[in-house]
Amino acid sequence: MKTLKNKDIILRNFSVSDSTGLFNLIDKNRDYLEKWLPWLHSVKEAEDSEKKIKEWAKKQKKGEGVNLGIWYKGQLAGVVSFNFINKENKKAEIGYWLDKNHQGKGIVTKSCELLIDYGFNELNLHRVEISCAQGNNKSCAIAERLGFAKEGCFRQSGFLNGKFVDMNWYGLLKSDWKK
Repeated sequence: MKTLKNKDIILRNFSVSDSTGLFNLIDKNRDYLEKWLPWLHSVKEAEDSEKKIKEWAKKQKKGEGVNLGIWYKGQLAGVVSFNFINKENKKAEIGYWLDKNHQGKGIVTKSCELLIDYGFNELNLHRVEISCAQGNNKSCAIAERLGFAKEGCFRQSGFLNGKFVDMNWYGLLKSDWKK
């Protein structure tokens, strides 16, 4: 995977040496992230971040996912990823989260644009999907800002904080990207 970048943003794979920084960023944002990210409870210390980074590397090596750190002006600010890549159907599901102190600057939107370009142009994807829990208005707004079509609501298809929640589902086709 090559590094993806624009003026202020660099997206790159995590290395094990990033595990403490990743953990610190997760821990700093835990209060608001745990409402939307079901895996957060499994990251309780820096060693857990290291395990997560190693999992991501294995998944990427198999072509089943891509998890990239978002470095904004040289500082780790969040993560953008293809959580799942379905090679047979040429589609992927994108996910993202950002440090609360970096929100409102367009960082996630620009990071997603870089990853979507990579997916369509280098991974030869046909479709990219985003699922967002109903009520996660910021995440839904990003999907809409990027031109994804809201294709429906899957009732109780997500499990967050001990309960099932409805998930909004968005899709973007390669033919619709950057028209």
